[in-house]
Amino acid sequence: MDLARIADWLLSSEIHPINPLTEVLARRQYSQESLYRAAFKDTRFSSGFGMYPPPSPKQPRTGGSIAWILVKFGFVGGLGIFLNQSVLFALTTFFGLYYLIGAVLSSQAAVLVNFALNNFLVFRSRESAGGLIRKIFLFNAVSSSDLLLRIPLLFGLTSALGIGYLWSNLASIFLTFGARFLVSEKKIWAKHVAPITPGSR
Repeated sequence: MDLARIADWLLSSEIHPINPLTEVLARRQYSQESLYRAAFKDTRFSSGFGMYPPPSPKQPRTGGSIAWILVKFGFVGGLGIFLNQSVLFALTTFFGLYYLIGAVLSSQAAVLVNFALNNFLVFRSRESAGGLIRKIFLFNAVSSSDLLLRIPLLFGLTSALGIGYLWSNLASIFLTFGARFLVSEKKIWAKHVAPITPGSR
């Protein structure tokens, strides 16, 4: 192989990408070892062999389609509803608490379980921004805001319409399901693409 002819061709090319081989040739003084070493790093030579492929944008890990995430979120929500209803029944039946107070306490118990299952099951593959404390804070804030709507609805259905408090509690949970899912999917566990760094190639 005529190294001098290869060097002249590379330096006379119309396109001069910044790469190790061009920098070595530009100095006009180089050893055969440095030339070969730089050639392996030159994308015009090595990319065809897959040695140094160009970096591609990192795709976010989303945990599957939105439909599959919704199914998992609904399954976790169903477990939370069962816990919510069980705790509410126990507090009102065995401890004599007023059903509205029991609804607040049972909701907080369900929030803790729902957060753990959502974080480690539903959205576990997502590289979302923010730490665990931030997610807990946001999830609890959403749940507390949810109670501002559910408690008046629970009171109206139970006291005004005479519907059993367990059925009223169940109806209020279902009516706010969509809002909880949207906030969880778009804000708390939002998709996050990590920036490409030299070490991530």
